[in-house]
Amino acid sequence: METALIKHEEILSQLTEAGLDLNEELDLSSKIDIPRIRIEHKNNGKHRMYIDHGENYLGIDSQEEAIEGNRFKAVVFSEQEIRALWVDGESLPKCSAVNGIPTVDDPVNPQCNGCPESVIGEGDCKPKVRLWLLTEHEDMIKPFVLALSPTSIKHWRSHKRKLQRSRLPVIAVNTIFTLEDVKKNSYRWAEVTFDVDGIPDKPMLIKAKEAREELNRIMGKITDSDFTEPGDKLPF
Repeated sequence: METALIKHEEILSQLTEAGLDLNEELDLSSKIDIPRIRIEHKNNGKHRMYIDHGENYLGIDSQEEAIEGNRFKAVVFSEQEIRALWVDGESLPKCSAVNGIPTVDDPVNPQCNGCPESVIGEGDCKPKVRLWLLTEHEDMIKPFVLALSPTSIKHWRSHKRKLQRSRLPVIAVNTIFTLEDVKKNSYRWAEVTFDVDGIPDKPMLIKAKEAREELNRIMGKITDSDFTEPGDKLPF
């Protein structure tokens, strides 16, 4: 059965006539639906950074939004080390963890430290760093989430070390995200690199504090959407 698409201008007109504000109604219903920033790796080196808004009733073309120049600026208001061990064909991980603490009822090990599946080069558990961001988008400050692949984690840690040496917390700066093309043997992929572009203003920092508190309930979960890049669920 084909789903009928909804015309945005029609519903906007109906809401307006009924005395309802579209942005207020969206704000009430979108607390747990955070758009994701994703990386599409290309063998020709023309990698792509884009926003994944998820499936909708407006048409498939509106699901993805390209990020111009593969570069954007955001405030990172929270970060998490996440891990997941996948069984081929399953939509949920066999084992997963946030900041070293398992999130499943029957984990492989009571904690990530000492787990044989988390040993680099030996285990199949995939580590990532999940960044929770605020950035200006469509003239509004909006939250986004980006799960860094293992090859990008070293750049993030280097960025944090530079901030620590400058006695600056991550949330106190505007972080610039860009893509770097990497080639090794027969593989070619993109890594996310980081830089600083000044400091956020007071309204942005207030929003970051509020977002950290509001999203706390969903930040402890790991979903299939966190592990969608090549090699996330199965070895290359």
